[in-house]
Amino acid sequence: MEDQVAVFFDFENVVISAEETYGRCELAPIIEAAERWGRCIIKRAYGDWTRFDKYKQELIAHSIELIQLFHYGAQQKKNAADIQMVVDALETAFTHPDISAFVLVTGDSDFSAVARKLRAYGKQVVGIGLRKATSEVLVKACDHFVLYDTLIEPQTRTLVYTLERGRQLLLDAMRRLPPQPAEDGVLATRLKQTMLAQDPTFNELTLGFGQFKEFLEAQADVVKTSTRGETELIVALKPSAEKEPPKNGTAHYRMALDTAGLRLLDPHTRTEVLQDLFHLLSQHPSEFTLDQAVLQLKAQYDTTNVLRSRDEVQEVAKLVKYADVLEPRPQSWELDSLTLKPELEVQAMVDRCESAYITALLQNNLAIEPDSLAHLLFGRLDQRARVEHLTRLAQESLPEKPRPLHKVTGWEWPPSLRERPELQVVFQDLENCSPDETPTVAEAQELNNKGLQIRTTDFEQARGYFLRAARMMYDLLRRGEPGASLTDLKWYLASYCAATAGAAFFRYDYSLASRYYLAFFSLARETDPVWDKVHKLVQPMLSFYFTVAANESGQMLDVQPGRTHPARMTIILHDHPDPGVRERWLQLARDLARVNQTVLRTVIQRLEAMELHEELPGAREARHTLAELVRQAG
Repeated sequence: MEDQVAVFFDFENVVISAEETYGRCELAPIIEAAERWGRCIIKRAYGDWTRFDKYKQELIAHSIELIQLFHYGAQQKKNAADIQMVVDALETAFTHPDISAFVLVTGDSDFSAVARKLRAYGKQVVGIGLRKATSEVLVKACDHFVLYDTLIEPQTRTLVYTLERGRQLLLDAMRRLPPQPAEDGVLATRLKQTMLAQDPTFNELTLGFGQFKEFLEAQADVVKTSTRGETELIVALKPSAEKEPPKNGTAHYRMALDTAGLRLLDPHTRTEVLQDLFHLLSQHPSEFTLDQAVLQLKAQYDTTNVLRSRDEVQEVAKLVKYADVLEPRPQSWELDSLTLKPELEVQAMVDRCESAYITALLQNNLAIEPDSLAHLLFGRLDQRARVEHLTRLAQESLPEKPRPLHKVTGWEWPPSLRERPELQVVFQDLENCSPDETPTVAEAQELNNKGLQIRTTDFEQARGYFLRAARMMYDLLRRGEPGASLTDLKWYLASYCAATAGAAFFRYDYSLASRYYLAFFSLARETDPVWDKVHKLVQPMLSFYFTVAANESGQMLDVQPGRTHPARMTIILHDHPDPGVRERWLQLARDLARVNQTVLRTVIQRLEAMELHEELPGAREARHTLAELVRQAG
């Protein structure tokens, strides 16, 4: 028996937004979308039909029952449709137990409560609304959410973005789901459920695929599929060594952007968020950090029912990190407030931020093909001239190439890295390493992955993997290999420093451990793209680093460093009864202030919170001590 469906249409909410965006609301695609979930036996639209008379005949033609809601007096009753729809939907759930799916055509967050209640009653809830007039709260409350925009313009430039978003959603879901040993993968049905739980707007139909299986088969560069029995489809991630060579420039570009931590976004969304970010920062200079600006914009979007996930806003805001649009440039995106450059216009900011994509490609030694990039970044070949403009901006932003140290190519360590004294021990290790494998980007990635898998259980073996991966990437950069990345090289070296410091620490060689801890913190800087890859190591590494002060004197602390926040370690060591331990900790903190002030500033911030909210003894004194060390370091 075919599934039974009930459709409830918050007409005013959807139609006004559709008319503002597209000039008219197309009803047929909405009904067709609702019918994907079964036979629509109840279809009701709620609105004041004295205002929407032009739609009445079309609604009647689709057998939609019109529920009249008058506006009484000068004050409009905004919630009239909401209340009536909620009452009717819940009543239908009780009086028609045969109805398995409820379609709510609205974008209003007020309906999230009824969506959750219907799901609690065992009903499937589908939402339909516009991207510019839909609350993320409602989207998350539904089992599925269909964007009206994709129904009426499935072949627009947003398709490229939607496909990229679907690919990333697939990868995120695969990494969340552990493979079943007997299956060497996960069931496709479970995979899709996980993807929908993360993003109810995902729908393979809007991407041009008739079935989920077809969508998976089109992503053969990252997943492989197999069948079990006659009906079960098994999906497994491909290991990096098995990745097929990219067939075109676009695949190379995607890999390079992923290395840089940049995700592709719909150009409409990207431009609008950048414009909103410009207006926020220009109206409130030196008031918001980047994280605070993201939260502020997200709150604005939620208030106005504009569908923008926090991840989307964060991804757009990340472009600011790569663009020359701020003065002065922050030392910390989390701690420092932002001020736009004087005389910067909104379009100039958008251009400079979008040129960050091109900068990432140039830093990976990739040739710029305007047509391919126009399609990838904007979904339209007629954006070639814009890509060429962004390329010129990206080339201007790259530092001048220094004098070659190697005759093979012109690549060398940037002076900002080469001249750091704490990194000299790492450079020496790198020069002394001679991997047996033939250097390729894929092989370096595979060695790094092997190190990541065992770094918490076998420091010695892990550090070997990381160093070989780093040496490979170093050689690839020297010969100008396309896809070779300085960001990846720094990632592999930071991982090597972390593992080497851990190995030395547990061999009781604390002097050597502290050298590699400092080398790690020199690489792990918050304003560097590598931060996104190593930031989870920073707190435990800092706790172990501080512990050296006591361990060198043979005085074991009554805490577990890896599970104790560095701020608490700071209080313990600042107030330690042994003056030798206190002095050694001060020296370690002084060295860290010279290498990476931002790490100490985050500890200071946490100490301040402990002082104000927990009233923790010693927090104030420890905070003042660290603050003075940071001040002295300049």
